[in-house]
Amino acid sequence: MARLSQNVVVLSKPVRTFPNGDFFYIELSRKHNRYDCVLKMARDASLQSSVVVVRAQGKTIREAEDDCYRKALERCPTFPRPPYVTRGSQLARVVA
Repeated sequence: MARLSQNVVVLSKPVRTFPNGDFFYIELSRKHNRYDCVLKMARDASLQSSVVVVRAQGKTIREAEDDCYRKALERCPTFPRPPYVTRGSQLARVVA
């Protein structure tokens, strides 16, 4: 993935969805030379009232995402694993 601009915030698709409409999503941004990855939970499909679950930083996007998923798995063992855990996987971030 290319380097993000400093004023850009990238939101992911829902990582996990619950029957009542709550879902987890990832917010990725870059401040100075570090990438910030924040896992948030939105209640009733409203992004304005979302709650921060996990914060992580890294020098690369992959490092920040891995740290964020690792912390999420420590707090909630049933959280889904990231799609790119196997090396060489073409399913990483590319949507067909």
